[in-house]
Amino acid sequence: MAEAIIAAGYKRIGFMGTKMPLDHRARKRFEGFTRTLAKAGIEIADQEFYSGGSALAKGREMTAAMLARTPDLDFLYYSNDMIGAGGLLYLLEAGVDVPNSVGLAGFNGVELLDGLPRQLATMDACRREIGVKAARIVADRNAGDESGAGQIIELSPILAFGDTLRTPS
Repeated sequence: MAEAIIAAGYKRIGFMGTKMPLDHRARKRFEGFTRTLAKAGIEIADQEFYSGGSALAKGREMTAAMLARTPDLDFLYYSNDMIGAGGLLYLLEAGVDVPNSVGLAGFNGVELLDGLPRQLATMDACRREIGVKAARIVADRNAGDESGAGQIIELSPILAFGDTLRTPS
C-alpha cells in the first residue's frame, strides 16, 4: 500500500490504527508501511492509535479529529476497512474531494465495502483463502491424509485501488 500511495504522489500521510500495540499483525504492517515511506523520504505526518474495537463511528471520529489537528494531510491510511469506511463516510459528508484532495485506504478487503457509495481502496490479505486452505489441511489430517505435511502455501495480498486512491499516471 505504501508503494501505491507514493506512486500516486501523496506526501502528507496520516495513519489510524485500532487494537495497537496489542495486535501484532497490525503493528508489523504499520512498521513495514512506515519503513517503505521512509525509503521514499516520507514520514507519517500524524498518527492515532485506538485500543478499542473497529467501528464505522470510530473511523468517522478519528478522521474528524486527525483532520482538525493536521488539516494539510493528503492521504489517510487505516489499519482496517471498518474504520476506513467510517473515514470515507465522514469525508464524503464533509464534501471533501476524494481522492484528489484527500485519498484514503484500508486493509482486509471486507465485503462491507461493496455497500459504500464509493469503493474504498484496500489490501485484501486473502483471509478467506487462508481459512479455506487451513480448514482443508485440518480436514485432511483428521482423515489420516498426511500427504500435505510440511507443504508451504503462499498467498499474495491483492491491492484494490477502488475510488479513493489515485492510480499512478
